[in-house]
Amino acid sequence: MVSQAAVIVPVWLVGYQLLGPVYGKQVLGGAAPWGVVVSGFTAGLVAGAALALMWKPRQVGVVVCAGTGSMAVPLAAMAAAVPLPVLVVATGVAGTGLAVSMTVWASLVQERIPADRLSRTLSYSTLGQILPVPFGYLFAGPAAQLFGLRTTLATGALIITAAAVVPLAIAQVRGSASYRRRPWMPTGP
Repeated sequence: MVSQAAVIVPVWLVGYQLLGPVYGKQVLGGAAPWGVVVSGFTAGLVAGAALALMWKPRQVGVVVCAGTGSMAVPLAAMAAAVPLPVLVVATGVAGTGLAVSMTVWASLVQERIPADRLSRTLSYSTLGQILPVPFGYLFAGPAAQLFGLRTTLATGALIITAAAVVPLAIAQVRGSASYRRRPWMPTGP
């Protein structure tokens, strides 16, 4: 799953943080409509966090893949030049998916990794996820100039979708059940 995030995180950041404002200026007309888009994403994050408080999914790997896959939706929406309200909903979907995915993944890691190894494991996981980000930023601008903004966004959406789906071919990911007691977990309060 860290490998999945090592692909999705830089592509998402490039598409949303770097190319998104360019799209906002060129297609939507500036910072005001892009601010509405970003607000949709943030509202989705809040909704996803609330959902994650109430939901304990049985197949964590599938939920993580679906949540990270939802991050392709805004990039695809921008590539298709959908109307502003549709783009706001698309970013809300991505925000919801991201918040649920992050929460469920964090819970699974804390459940599966013994406490004495958790800090180092999370450090390596974070490093693996963010290490490719500078390269994504480095190549995104030239890619957008060479292939066009909307084509670059569409390619990003396809990459995120593929990276979200490929891990589902692994039985262990599809069967990742959460909330099972492990030998090192305390048995009572």
